[in-house]
Amino acid sequence: MSSLAEAPVHALTSVWMWRGQRMHYARRGSGEPVLLIHSLNAAASAYEMRKVFLGLEDTFDVIAPDLPGFGASERRRMDYTANLYTDFILDFCRARIGIPCHVIASSLGAAYVIRAASLAPELFRKLVLIAPTGIRALADERPTRLRQTARHILFSPVGTLFFKALSTRPVIRYFMTNQGFYDPRCFTREHAEHLYRTMRVKNAKYAPIAFLTGIANCNISHAFGRLLQPVLLVWGKNARTTPARQAEDFLARKPEAQLVLFENCALLPHDEHADRFNQLARQFLAS
Repeated sequence: MSSLAEAPVHALTSVWMWRGQRMHYARRGSGEPVLLIHSLNAAASAYEMRKVFLGLEDTFDVIAPDLPGFGASERRRMDYTANLYTDFILDFCRARIGIPCHVIASSLGAAYVIRAASLAPELFRKLVLIAPTGIRALADERPTRLRQTARHILFSPVGTLFFKALSTRPVIRYFMTNQGFYDPRCFTREHAEHLYRTMRVKNAKYAPIAFLTGIANCNISHAFGRLLQPVLLVWGKNARTTPARQAEDFLARKPEAQLVLFENCALLPHDEHADRFNQLARQFLAS
């Protein structure tokens, strides 16, 4: 496949065996390595980063994995936790990149990157974090009885029916046009179809269950302030799920971090305003 944008759900270009599981990723370009880490949601995959991938591959060595349980990577019936995703990022950097890399990461995926970069700073250079979570939003990692009960129900056939209802085209369009994008016209038919297909593969529900029940939450309240790497925070001013005012929590812990707000933009500045985002990322990474 010539690009992430053209890759069907099961056809990313490379495979890496990790803990006995097949992990898929795309890699293009040459130069300093830039790792792209997508967010977590019911239809998550590296496809979210397709415009960044295409926009930077002429200057950087761009690597975009599907996180465990998502996209074309193997989807097992198991618990997908913050520690698992942090371990995956660390192991991927060591095994598949081998030198310190820049990272562009989104939402809860950015929280895992923050934790990884605080644990192994020698693996990471500059971080571009898009509407990161982990201080207020999606920060509570406590294994409560309610979460365990919800997990048990969603792992059952009842959960399968729930996930099928969640993965219909009208529901996907509703969430993306009301939460993902400020301008609903930015949500294309091709994008909608990709999300629909990635939610309809075998065992598609298990990683999203971890996200929906909070099992995958990641608290980085202390880790973010310990980061040694330069950080660029990017936020859509119209984001509702993770509102831009939450940037204040991050800046309070690391005042030297840069913040750029995108007008007329919700959760996906790297998709909704891809050209501007790519220019911003390129300038930050090259500085």
